[in-house]
Amino acid sequence: MQVRSKRFMVFVIVLGVLMTFFIAFLVPVVLGDIFEGNHILNIIFIGSPILFSAAFVLALAYFIYKESSLRVLQLDNLNVLGKKTDFNNLYSLQRKVFSIARFRKKQAQHIIAFTFSNIVVAQNVNRTEEIFGLNSFIVDFLNDLPKTLGVSQGEFIFAFNRGVFFIYTFKQNDQSLTGICDTLTKAIYEYADKNCRYVSVQPFFGIEKVGDQETLLEYLENAQVAREYSERNFESVTFYQPGFRKTVNSNDVDELHEALEKEEFVVYYQPKYDLANKRFVSSEALIRWNSEKYGLLSPGKFLGKAEAVGLTHEIDTFVLRKVCEDLNDSIRRGRRVLPVSVNFSLYEFYSASFLDMIVAIMDEYKIPSHLIEIEITEATSQANQFLSISIIKKLKEKGIRVLMDDFGIGFSNVGNLKKIPFDAVKIDKTFIDDIETDPKAREIVKFLIGLCKVNGMEVIAEGVDNKAQVDILTRNKCDTIQGYYYSKPISKADYDKFLLGNPFEKKEVAKQ
Repeated sequence: MQVRSKRFMVFVIVLGVLMTFFIAFLVPVVLGDIFEGNHILNIIFIGSPILFSAAFVLALAYFIYKESSLRVLQLDNLNVLGKKTDFNNLYSLQRKVFSIARFRKKQAQHIIAFTFSNIVVAQNVNRTEEIFGLNSFIVDFLNDLPKTLGVSQGEFIFAFNRGVFFIYTFKQNDQSLTGICDTLTKAIYEYADKNCRYVSVQPFFGIEKVGDQETLLEYLENAQVAREYSERNFESVTFYQPGFRKTVNSNDVDELHEALEKEEFVVYYQPKYDLANKRFVSSEALIRWNSEKYGLLSPGKFLGKAEAVGLTHEIDTFVLRKVCEDLNDSIRRGRRVLPVSVNFSLYEFYSASFLDMIVAIMDEYKIPSHLIEIEITEATSQANQFLSISIIKKLKEKGIRVLMDDFGIGFSNVGNLKKIPFDAVKIDKTFIDDIETDPKAREIVKFLIGLCKVNGMEVIAEGVDNKAQVDILTRNKCDTIQGYYYSKPISKADYDKFLLGNPFEKKEVAKQ
Protein backbone atom coordinates (compact mmCIF):
# COMPACT_ATOMS: atom_id res chain seq x y z
CA MET A 1 0.00 0.00 0.00
CA GLN A 2 2.77 2.43 0.90
CA VAL A 3 4.69 1.68 -2.34
CA ARG A 4 1.57 2.26 -4.47
CA SER A 5 0.86 5.56 -2.72
CA LYS A 6 4.42 6.76 -3.32
CA ARG A 7 4.19 5.84 -7.02
CA PHE A 8 0.88 7.66 -7.34
CA MET A 9 2.34 10.73 -5.62
CA VAL A 10 5.29 10.75 -8.03
CA PHE A 11 2.85 10.46 -10.95
CA VAL A 12 0.83 13.45 -9.74
CA ILE A 13 3.98 15.57 -9.27
CA VAL A 14 5.23 14.76 -12.78
CA LEU A 15 1.78 15.54 -14.16
CA GLY A 16 1.73 18.83 -12.28
CA VAL A 17 5.15 19.81 -13.64
CA LEU A 18 4.00 19.07 -17.19
CA MET A 19 0.88 21.15 -16.59
CA THR A 20 3.01 23.99 -15.29
CA PHE A 21 5.20 23.99 -18.40
CA PHE A 22 2.14 23.69 -20.61
CA ILE A 23 0.50 26.69 -18.95
CA ALA A 24 3.77 28.61 -19.02
CA PHE A 25 4.04 28.20 -22.80
CA LEU A 26 0.34 28.37 -23.61
CA VAL A 27 -0.42 31.60 -21.78
CA PRO A 28 2.19 33.69 -23.62
CA VAL A 29 0.86 32.42 -26.97
CA VAL A 30 -2.78 33.14 -26.15
CA LEU A 31 -2.30 36.37 -24.21
CA GLY A 32 0.87 37.62 -25.85
CA ASP A 33 -0.95 39.68 -28.50
CA ILE A 34 -3.39 41.13 -25.95
CA PHE A 35 -0.75 42.50 -23.59
CA GLU A 36 1.89 43.15 -26.21
CA GLY A 37 4.30 45.78 -25.01
CA ASN A 38 3.12 45.68 -21.38
CA HIS A 39 5.81 43.66 -19.64
CA ILE A 40 4.36 43.98 -16.13
CA LEU A 41 0.98 42.58 -17.15
CA ASN A 42 2.71 39.86 -19.13
CA ILE A 43 4.70 38.85 -16.03
CA ILE A 44 1.57 38.86 -13.83
CA PHE A 45 -0.62 36.88 -16.20
CA ILE A 46 2.13 34.45 -17.14
CA GLY A 47 3.56 34.00 -13.64
CA SER A 48 0.28 33.64 -11.73
CA PRO A 49 -0.83 30.40 -13.42
CA ILE A 50 2.64 28.97 -12.97
CA LEU A 51 2.70 29.78 -9.24
CA PHE A 52 -0.87 28.54 -8.80
CA SER A 53 -0.06 25.32 -10.60
CA ALA A 54 3.07 24.77 -8.51
CA ALA A 55 1.21 25.48 -5.28
CA PHE A 56 -1.58 23.11 -6.31
CA VAL A 57 0.90 20.34 -7.09
CA LEU A 58 2.71 20.79 -3.76
CA ALA A 59 -0.53 20.88 -1.78
CA LEU A 60 -1.81 17.81 -3.57
CA ALA A 61 1.47 15.98 -3.02
CA TYR A 62 1.41 16.86 0.71
CA PHE A 63 -2.20 15.74 1.02
CA ILE A 64 -1.44 12.43 -0.67
CA TYR A 65 1.61 11.95 1.55
CA LYS A 66 -0.44 12.61 4.68
CA GLU A 67 -3.20 10.28 3.55
CA SER A 68 -0.66 7.61 2.65
CA SER A 69 1.07 7.91 6.04
CA LEU A 70 -2.26 7.82 7.87
CA ARG A 71 -3.38 4.73 5.93
CA VAL A 72 -0.11 2.95 6.71
CA LEU A 73 -0.38 3.96 10.39
CA GLN A 74 -3.94 2.66 10.59
CA LEU A 75 -3.02 -0.65 9.03
CA ASP A 76 -0.01 -0.96 11.33
CA ASN A 77 -2.24 -0.27 14.35
CA LEU A 78 -4.71 -2.87 13.13
CA ASN A 79 -1.92 -5.45 13.32
CA VAL A 80 -0.39 -4.40 16.65
CA LEU A 81 -3.36 -2.93 18.53
CA GLY A 82 -6.17 -4.90 16.98
CA LYS A 83 -7.85 -1.67 15.95
CA LYS A 84 -7.71 0.50 12.81
CA THR A 85 -6.88 3.83 14.42
CA ASP A 86 -4.63 6.85 13.86
CA PHE A 87 -3.09 6.39 17.34
CA ASN A 88 0.55 7.53 17.14
CA ASN A 89 3.47 5.18 16.66
CA LEU A 90 6.97 6.14 17.80
CA TYR A 91 7.75 8.02 14.57
CA SER A 92 4.60 10.16 14.60
CA LEU A 93 5.08 10.80 18.34
CA GLN A 94 8.54 12.23 17.65
CA ARG A 95 7.25 14.45 14.85
CA LYS A 96 4.51 15.86 17.07
CA VAL A 97 6.87 16.43 19.98
CA PHE A 98 9.38 18.24 17.76
CA SER A 99 6.65 20.50 16.37
CA ILE A 100 5.15 21.32 19.79
CA ALA A 101 7.82 20.97 22.48
CA ARG A 102 10.07 23.78 21.22
CA PHE A 103 7.26 26.28 21.92
CA ARG A 104 6.80 24.92 25.47
CA LYS A 105 10.35 24.86 26.77
CA LYS A 106 9.35 26.53 30.02
CA GLN A 107 6.73 23.86 30.78
CA ALA A 108 7.62 20.66 32.64
CA GLN A 109 7.75 17.75 30.21
CA HIS A 110 7.70 14.05 31.13
CA ILE A 111 7.39 10.69 29.43
CA ILE A 112 5.33 7.86 30.92
CA ALA A 113 6.01 4.40 29.51
CA PHE A 114 3.72 1.58 30.56
CA THR A 115 2.70 -1.96 29.72
CA PHE A 116 0.24 -4.43 31.12
CA SER A 117 2.00 -7.69 31.92
CA ASN A 118 -0.39 -10.35 30.61
CA ILE A 119 0.40 -13.12 33.06
CA VAL A 120 -1.12 -16.36 31.79
CA VAL A 121 -3.74 -18.02 33.97
CA ALA A 122 -4.79 -20.58 31.37
CA GLN A 123 -2.52 -22.54 29.07
CA ASN A 124 -3.16 -23.61 25.47
CA VAL A 125 -5.65 -20.80 24.91
CA ASN A 126 -5.53 -18.18 22.16
CA ARG A 127 -5.24 -14.95 24.14
CA THR A 128 -4.85 -12.63 21.13
CA GLU A 129 -8.49 -11.50 21.12
CA GLU A 130 -8.37 -10.54 24.81
CA ILE A 131 -5.06 -8.68 24.43
CA PHE A 132 -6.31 -6.82 21.34
CA GLY A 133 -9.47 -5.93 23.27
CA LEU A 134 -7.41 -4.54 26.14
CA ASN A 135 -5.16 -2.61 23.73
CA SER A 136 -8.22 -1.12 22.06
CA PHE A 137 -9.69 -0.15 25.43
CA ILE A 138 -6.45 1.57 26.48
CA VAL A 139 -6.31 3.53 23.20
CA ASP A 140 -9.85 4.83 23.72
CA PHE A 141 -9.21 5.55 27.40
CA LEU A 142 -6.05 7.52 26.63
CA ASN A 143 -7.77 9.55 23.93
CA ASP A 144 -10.43 10.50 26.49
CA LEU A 145 -7.93 10.99 29.34
CA PRO A 146 -7.59 14.80 29.04
CA LYS A 147 -11.36 15.11 29.28
CA THR A 148 -11.43 12.70 32.23
CA LEU A 149 -8.78 14.78 34.02
CA GLY A 150 -10.39 18.06 33.03
CA VAL A 151 -7.35 19.41 31.20
CA SER A 152 -6.49 20.53 27.68
CA GLN A 153 -6.03 17.90 24.98
CA GLY A 154 -2.74 19.61 24.08
CA GLU A 155 -1.15 18.60 27.40
CA PHE A 156 -0.74 14.99 26.20
CA ILE A 157 0.65 13.11 23.22
CA PHE A 158 -0.01 9.36 23.17
CA ALA A 159 1.76 6.59 21.26
CA PHE A 160 2.23 2.83 21.09
CA ASN A 161 5.40 1.01 20.04
CA ARG A 162 6.36 -2.68 20.37
CA GLY A 163 4.01 -3.48 23.19
CA VAL A 164 4.67 -0.25 25.16
CA PHE A 165 2.29 2.70 25.52
CA PHE A 166 3.84 6.16 25.82
CA ILE A 167 2.37 9.36 27.24
CA TYR A 168 4.29 12.58 26.57
CA THR A 169 3.02 15.12 29.08
CA PHE A 170 3.23 18.87 29.57
CA LYS A 171 2.67 20.88 32.77
CA GLN A 172 2.55 17.82 35.09
CA ASN A 173 4.30 17.39 38.46
CA ASP A 174 5.29 14.17 40.27
CA GLN A 175 2.02 13.99 42.14
CA SER A 176 -0.18 14.45 39.08
CA LEU A 177 1.94 11.96 37.10
CA THR A 178 1.44 9.34 39.81
CA GLY A 179 -2.26 10.17 39.80
CA ILE A 180 -2.42 9.55 36.05
CA CYS A 181 -0.80 6.14 36.56
CA ASP A 182 -3.28 5.32 39.34
CA THR A 183 -6.20 6.33 37.13
CA LEU A 184 -4.94 4.11 34.31
CA THR A 185 -4.28 1.20 36.66
CA LYS A 186 -7.80 1.32 38.08
CA ALA A 187 -9.34 1.49 34.61
CA ILE A 188 -7.23 -1.40 33.29
CA TYR A 189 -8.05 -3.56 36.33
CA GLU A 190 -11.77 -2.88 35.97
CA TYR A 191 -11.74 -3.69 32.26
CA ALA A 192 -9.66 -6.85 32.73
CA ASP A 193 -11.87 -8.06 35.57
CA LYS A 194 -14.92 -7.96 33.30
CA ASN A 195 -13.39 -8.97 29.96
CA CYS A 196 -10.23 -11.06 30.51
CA ARG A 197 -10.82 -14.72 31.31
CA TYR A 198 -7.48 -16.20 30.28
CA VAL A 199 -4.94 -13.59 31.34
CA SER A 200 -4.25 -11.77 34.59
CA VAL A 201 -3.27 -8.18 33.94
CA GLN A 202 -0.72 -6.14 35.92
CA PRO A 203 0.21 -2.62 34.71
CA PHE A 204 3.75 -1.27 35.25
CA PHE A 205 4.83 2.35 34.74
CA GLY A 206 8.14 4.12 34.20
CA ILE A 207 8.47 7.92 34.23
CA GLU A 208 11.30 10.10 32.89
CA LYS A 209 11.67 13.88 33.08
CA VAL A 210 12.61 15.43 29.74
CA GLY A 211 15.46 17.95 29.69
CA ASP A 212 18.12 19.20 27.28
CA GLN A 213 20.92 16.74 28.03
CA GLU A 214 19.81 13.85 25.81
CA THR A 215 17.87 13.19 22.63
CA LEU A 216 14.16 12.39 22.65
CA LEU A 217 14.87 8.76 21.79
CA GLU A 218 17.17 8.49 24.80
CA TYR A 219 14.51 9.94 27.09
CA LEU A 220 11.98 7.46 25.68
CA GLU A 221 14.43 4.66 26.33
CA ASN A 222 14.99 5.88 29.91
CA ALA A 223 11.25 5.74 30.54
CA GLN A 224 11.24 2.14 29.30
CA VAL A 225 14.18 1.28 31.57
CA ALA A 226 12.22 2.65 34.53
CA ARG A 227 9.19 0.61 33.43
CA GLU A 228 11.31 -2.55 33.27
CA TYR A 229 12.59 -1.78 36.77
CA SER A 230 8.97 -1.56 37.96
CA GLU A 231 8.17 -4.95 36.45
CA ARG A 232 11.27 -6.66 37.86
CA ASN A 233 10.51 -5.35 41.34
CA PHE A 234 6.72 -5.49 41.03
CA GLU A 235 6.37 -1.80 41.80
CA SER A 236 3.52 0.07 40.12
CA VAL A 237 5.34 3.33 39.33
CA THR A 238 9.07 4.04 39.09
CA PHE A 239 10.77 7.35 38.28
CA TYR A 240 13.93 6.88 36.22
CA GLN A 241 17.32 7.17 37.93
CA PRO A 242 20.70 6.99 36.16
CA GLY A 243 21.71 4.10 38.42
CA PHE A 244 19.11 1.89 36.70
CA ARG A 245 21.44 1.51 33.75
CA LYS A 246 23.74 -0.96 35.41
CA THR A 247 26.67 -2.07 33.35
CA VAL A 248 27.36 -5.75 33.77
CA ASN A 249 31.00 -6.76 33.83
CA SER A 250 31.63 -9.31 31.09
CA ASN A 251 33.83 -11.25 33.51
CA ASP A 252 30.85 -11.64 35.87
CA VAL A 253 28.74 -13.03 33.04
CA ASP A 254 31.40 -15.50 31.97
CA GLU A 255 32.22 -16.59 35.53
CA LEU A 256 28.62 -17.25 36.52
CA HIS A 257 27.81 -19.13 33.32
CA GLU A 258 30.96 -21.18 33.78
CA ALA A 259 30.03 -21.88 37.42
CA LEU A 260 26.69 -23.30 36.29
CA GLU A 261 28.33 -25.42 33.61
CA LYS A 262 30.95 -26.77 36.02
CA GLU A 263 28.30 -27.37 38.72
CA GLU A 264 30.19 -25.20 41.22
CA PHE A 265 26.95 -24.16 42.91
CA VAL A 266 26.02 -26.39 45.85
CA VAL A 267 23.03 -26.62 48.18
CA TYR A 268 23.40 -26.46 51.96
CA TYR A 269 20.68 -27.36 54.46
CA GLN A 270 19.76 -25.62 57.73
CA PRO A 271 17.49 -27.72 60.00
CA LYS A 272 14.37 -26.34 61.72
CA TYR A 273 13.53 -27.49 65.27
CA ASP A 274 9.98 -28.02 66.60
CA LEU A 275 9.90 -26.71 70.20
CA ALA A 276 6.78 -28.62 71.27
CA ASN A 277 7.81 -32.04 69.92
CA LYS A 278 11.54 -31.47 70.50
CA ARG A 279 12.58 -32.74 67.12
CA PHE A 280 13.75 -31.45 63.75
CA VAL A 281 10.80 -31.29 61.37
CA SER A 282 12.20 -29.70 58.19
CA SER A 283 15.07 -27.67 56.72
CA GLU A 284 15.76 -24.78 54.38
CA ALA A 285 17.82 -25.15 51.22
CA LEU A 286 20.46 -22.43 50.88
CA ILE A 287 22.69 -22.01 47.84
CA ARG A 288 26.48 -21.58 48.02
CA TRP A 289 29.07 -21.02 45.29
CA ASN A 290 32.04 -23.31 45.76
CA SER A 291 34.28 -21.34 43.42
CA GLU A 292 37.73 -22.58 42.39
CA LYS A 293 38.85 -18.96 42.29
CA TYR A 294 37.11 -17.39 45.31
CA GLY A 295 36.36 -20.33 47.60
CA LEU A 296 32.97 -20.96 49.26
CA LEU A 297 30.76 -17.88 48.81
CA SER A 298 27.46 -17.05 50.55
CA PRO A 299 24.46 -15.87 48.45
CA GLY A 300 25.07 -12.20 49.27
CA LYS A 301 28.35 -12.34 47.33
CA PHE A 302 26.90 -13.48 44.00
CA LEU A 303 23.08 -13.45 43.79
CA GLY A 304 23.03 -9.71 42.97
CA LYS A 305 25.36 -10.32 40.04
CA ALA A 306 23.31 -13.33 38.94
CA GLU A 307 20.19 -11.16 38.83
CA ALA A 308 22.02 -8.46 36.86
CA VAL A 309 23.15 -10.94 34.20
CA GLY A 310 19.73 -12.63 34.00
CA LEU A 311 20.54 -15.95 35.68
CA THR A 312 17.91 -15.84 38.43
CA HIS A 313 15.71 -18.45 36.73
CA GLU A 314 18.62 -20.83 36.18
CA ILE A 315 19.74 -20.58 39.82
CA ASP A 316 16.23 -20.94 41.28
CA THR A 317 15.63 -23.97 39.07
CA PHE A 318 19.02 -25.43 39.98
CA VAL A 319 18.27 -25.28 43.73
CA LEU A 320 14.88 -26.99 43.36
CA ARG A 321 16.31 -29.67 41.09
CA LYS A 322 19.24 -30.32 43.46
CA VAL A 323 16.91 -30.56 46.47
CA CYS A 324 14.70 -33.07 44.65
CA GLU A 325 17.79 -35.04 43.60
CA ASP A 326 19.04 -35.14 47.22
CA LEU A 327 15.62 -36.15 48.55
CA ASN A 328 15.37 -38.89 45.95
CA ASP A 329 18.83 -40.16 46.97
CA SER A 330 17.89 -40.21 50.67
CA ILE A 331 14.61 -42.02 49.96
CA ARG A 332 16.38 -44.69 47.88
CA ARG A 333 19.00 -45.21 50.59
CA GLY A 334 16.39 -45.47 53.32
CA ARG A 335 17.71 -42.45 55.22
CA ARG A 336 15.70 -40.09 57.39
CA VAL A 337 13.86 -37.64 55.15
CA LEU A 338 12.37 -34.29 56.19
CA PRO A 339 10.56 -31.64 54.12
CA VAL A 340 12.79 -28.98 52.55
CA SER A 341 11.80 -25.36 51.88
CA VAL A 342 13.12 -23.70 48.72
CA ASN A 343 13.34 -19.92 48.18
CA PHE A 344 12.11 -18.37 44.95
CA SER A 345 12.67 -14.88 43.62
CA LEU A 346 9.80 -12.51 43.03
CA TYR A 347 10.25 -12.69 39.26
CA GLU A 348 10.23 -16.50 39.26
CA PHE A 349 7.19 -16.73 41.54
CA TYR A 350 5.08 -14.64 39.14
CA SER A 351 6.30 -16.29 35.94
CA ALA A 352 3.66 -18.08 33.88
CA SER A 353 5.45 -21.45 34.12
CA PHE A 354 6.20 -21.36 37.88
CA LEU A 355 3.75 -24.03 39.02
CA ASP A 356 4.33 -26.26 36.00
CA MET A 357 8.10 -26.08 36.54
CA ILE A 358 7.83 -27.13 40.19
CA VAL A 359 5.48 -30.02 39.48
CA ALA A 360 7.55 -31.24 36.51
CA ILE A 361 10.80 -31.39 38.54
CA MET A 362 9.08 -33.09 41.48
CA ASP A 363 7.55 -35.66 39.13
CA GLU A 364 10.91 -36.23 37.45
CA TYR A 365 12.49 -37.24 40.78
CA LYS A 366 9.30 -38.86 42.16
CA ILE A 367 9.17 -36.53 45.18
CA PRO A 368 5.94 -36.51 47.24
CA SER A 369 4.43 -33.04 47.46
CA HIS A 370 4.64 -32.87 51.28
CA LEU A 371 8.46 -32.94 51.07
CA ILE A 372 8.73 -29.64 49.20
CA GLU A 373 7.87 -26.27 50.72
CA ILE A 374 8.02 -22.92 48.92
CA GLU A 375 9.39 -19.79 50.62
CA ILE A 376 8.61 -16.34 49.29
CA THR A 377 9.32 -12.98 50.88
CA GLU A 378 6.67 -10.66 52.30
CA ALA A 379 7.41 -8.15 49.51
CA THR A 380 6.80 -10.84 46.88
CA SER A 381 3.43 -11.79 48.31
CA GLN A 382 2.29 -8.14 48.40
CA ALA A 383 3.41 -7.24 44.87
CA ASN A 384 0.14 -8.47 43.38
CA GLN A 385 -2.13 -9.84 46.08
CA PHE A 386 -4.79 -11.17 43.72
CA LEU A 387 -2.27 -13.14 41.70
CA SER A 388 -0.19 -14.30 44.69
CA ILE A 389 -3.31 -15.67 46.41
CA SER A 390 -4.20 -17.55 43.23
CA ILE A 391 -0.70 -19.06 42.91
CA ILE A 392 -0.50 -20.00 46.60
CA LYS A 393 -3.90 -21.70 46.46
CA LYS A 394 -2.78 -23.75 43.46
CA LEU A 395 0.40 -24.79 45.27
CA LYS A 396 -1.62 -25.83 48.31
CA GLU A 397 -4.00 -27.81 46.09
CA LYS A 398 -0.94 -29.79 44.99
CA GLY A 399 -0.10 -30.46 48.65
CA ILE A 400 2.85 -28.02 48.71
CA ARG A 401 3.19 -25.84 51.80
CA VAL A 402 3.94 -22.13 51.33
CA LEU A 403 5.96 -20.06 53.82
CA MET A 404 6.30 -16.28 54.12
CA ASP A 405 9.95 -15.37 54.64
CA ASP A 406 11.31 -12.19 56.28
CA PHE A 407 7.96 -11.37 57.89
CA GLY A 408 7.84 -7.93 59.49
CA ILE A 409 10.44 -6.09 57.40
CA GLY A 410 8.32 -5.56 54.28
CA PHE A 411 6.18 -2.59 53.32
CA SER A 412 2.80 -4.23 53.78
CA ASN A 413 0.24 -3.79 56.51
CA VAL A 414 0.31 -6.75 58.91
CA GLY A 415 -3.48 -6.83 58.58
CA ASN A 416 -3.02 -8.20 55.06
CA LEU A 417 -1.65 -11.42 56.59
CA LYS A 418 -5.17 -12.81 56.97
CA LYS A 419 -5.86 -12.38 53.25
CA ILE A 420 -3.03 -14.60 51.98
CA PRO A 421 -3.26 -18.32 52.86
CA PHE A 422 0.28 -19.03 54.08
CA ASP A 423 0.94 -22.24 55.99
CA ALA A 424 3.79 -20.75 58.02
CA VAL A 425 5.40 -17.38 58.68
CA LYS A 426 9.11 -16.82 59.37
CA ILE A 427 9.85 -13.91 61.70
CA ASP A 428 12.92 -12.10 60.44
CA LYS A 429 16.23 -12.29 62.34
CA THR A 430 16.27 -8.51 62.88
CA PHE A 431 13.41 -8.90 65.39
CA ILE A 432 15.09 -11.81 67.18
CA ASP A 433 18.53 -10.24 67.71
CA ASP A 434 17.53 -7.91 70.55
CA ILE A 435 14.84 -9.88 72.40
CA GLU A 436 17.23 -10.69 75.28
CA THR A 437 17.95 -7.06 76.15
CA ASP A 438 15.18 -4.95 74.62
CA PRO A 439 11.66 -5.22 76.16
CA LYS A 440 10.15 -3.51 73.09
CA ALA A 441 11.70 -6.12 70.82
CA ARG A 442 10.22 -8.89 72.98
CA GLU A 443 6.77 -7.29 72.82
CA ILE A 444 6.97 -6.93 69.04
CA VAL A 445 7.93 -10.60 68.63
CA LYS A 446 5.15 -11.62 71.03
CA PHE A 447 2.68 -9.58 68.97
CA LEU A 448 3.86 -11.09 65.67
CA ILE A 449 3.60 -14.63 67.08
CA GLY A 450 0.09 -13.93 68.34
CA LEU A 451 -0.93 -12.44 65.00
CA CYS A 452 0.20 -15.56 63.14
CA LYS A 453 -1.48 -17.87 65.66
CA VAL A 454 -4.80 -16.04 65.27
CA ASN A 455 -4.56 -16.69 61.53
CA GLY A 456 -3.79 -20.39 62.07
CA MET A 457 -0.23 -20.24 60.79
CA GLU A 458 2.90 -21.96 62.05
CA VAL A 459 5.45 -19.49 63.45
CA ILE A 460 9.14 -19.98 62.63
CA ALA A 461 11.81 -17.76 64.21
CA GLU A 462 14.89 -17.18 62.05
CA GLY A 463 18.43 -16.39 63.16
CA VAL A 464 18.19 -17.82 66.69
CA ASP A 465 21.75 -17.99 67.98
CA ASN A 466 21.62 -18.78 71.71
CA LYS A 467 19.72 -20.54 74.51
CA ALA A 468 18.35 -17.32 76.02
CA GLN A 469 16.59 -16.49 72.73
CA VAL A 470 15.18 -20.03 72.56
CA ASP A 471 13.76 -19.72 76.09
CA ILE A 472 12.05 -16.40 75.35
CA LEU A 473 10.55 -17.76 72.13
CA THR A 474 9.39 -20.91 73.94
CA ARG A 475 7.56 -18.82 76.57
CA ASN A 476 5.89 -16.84 73.79
CA LYS A 477 4.59 -20.02 72.12
CA CYS A 478 6.79 -19.91 69.01
CA ASP A 479 6.44 -23.19 67.08
CA THR A 480 9.73 -23.69 65.28
CA ILE A 481 13.31 -22.43 65.55
CA GLN A 482 15.89 -22.01 62.80
CA GLY A 483 19.34 -20.67 63.56
CA TYR A 484 22.93 -21.30 64.56
CA TYR A 485 21.94 -22.43 68.07
CA TYR A 486 20.70 -25.69 66.58
CA SER A 487 22.75 -25.80 63.41
CA LYS A 488 24.40 -23.59 60.82
CA PRO A 489 23.75 -24.38 57.13
CA ILE A 490 25.60 -27.64 56.34
CA SER A 491 26.38 -29.77 53.31
CA LYS A 492 24.16 -32.68 52.29
CA ALA A 493 26.58 -35.25 53.73
CA ASP A 494 26.80 -33.44 57.07
CA TYR A 495 23.03 -32.92 57.12
CA ASP A 496 22.41 -36.67 56.76
CA LYS A 497 24.81 -37.35 59.67
CA PHE A 498 23.20 -34.60 61.76
CA LEU A 499 19.75 -36.14 61.40
CA LEU A 500 21.12 -39.52 62.50
CA GLY A 501 22.59 -38.15 65.71
CA ASN A 502 22.53 -34.69 67.29
CA PRO A 503 22.42 -33.35 70.88
CA PHE A 504 18.89 -31.92 70.59
CA GLU A 505 16.84 -35.03 69.81
CA LYS A 506 16.41 -38.26 71.65
CA LYS A 507 18.18 -41.13 69.92
CA GLU A 508 14.95 -42.94 69.09
CA VAL A 509 13.58 -39.78 67.44
CA ALA A 510 16.70 -39.25 65.32
CA LYS A 511 16.49 -42.83 64.05
CA GLN A 512 12.90 -42.43 62.82
